Order: sequence, then structure tokens, then C-alpha cells
Amino acid sequence: MTTRILCAVLLASGVAACVTSRPQPDPPIWSATYNVPYTVMANCLAAQPVGGFTRVARIQSEAGMATVTLTLGDGTQMAINYIIRRTGSGTSVVEWRRLLTVGGWEPIDTEAHARADTCGNV
Repeated sequence: MTTRILCAVLLASGVAACVTSRPQPDPPIWSATYNVPYTVMANCLAAQPVGGFTRVARIQSEAGMATVTLTLGDGTQMAINYIIRRTGSGTSVVEWRRLLTVGGWEPIDTEAHARADTCGNV
């Protein structure tokens, strides 16, 4: 029984390390520039659900950047993010990034872009 517990702990640790230590994909799945301040864009994106997910916004005002991470209903953070950067006075660029590459995720990319266009008044 001790061997089973040890194996379970090692497996869980390995999975957690893979999920948390992966770098963001480069380049983003899509990016777009908007004539909206980055904090307004981040708050708008955090308020609008995509694909049944909820959101957690982290705004770093001194760095001119915000991250909106999609989460499950139970609060589990997914490796799916909007990255919003201040690019000038009242303008921002939005990047859409996700590590999940299993088939069937493409519609969420389109929906996320449409949400950003709505927040950017496009």
C-alpha cells in the first residue's frame, strides 16, 4: 500500500510540474490591437465568459500588463489566457494563448476573438 501512495504522489507531482512549468506558446494563437486602455479591456474580458469558463483577472498596472486566465467553475485555473498589454495612450494589444491542443478547442479561439472585438468596440 505504501508503494501505491508513493506512486500516486510522484505521478501527481509530475503532472503538476508539467502543467505549471510550461512556457506560453510562441506565437500566440491570435493577437489584435484595440483603441481601448488595457485596464478597461482586461476588466471587460474578465467580465464576459467564454465557452462556459469563468475568469480571473490579474492587472499589473506598473508593468502595463494584465492577464485574464480562464478557470473552471470550481476555481481550477486552466492554461488558457488573454494577455493584455498597454501599447500607448489609450491603446492595447490582446494576445490569446492556450496550451491545450487537443482537437475541438478551435471554436473557443474564435469566440475569444469575438469577445475581444466586442470589448474593443470593433
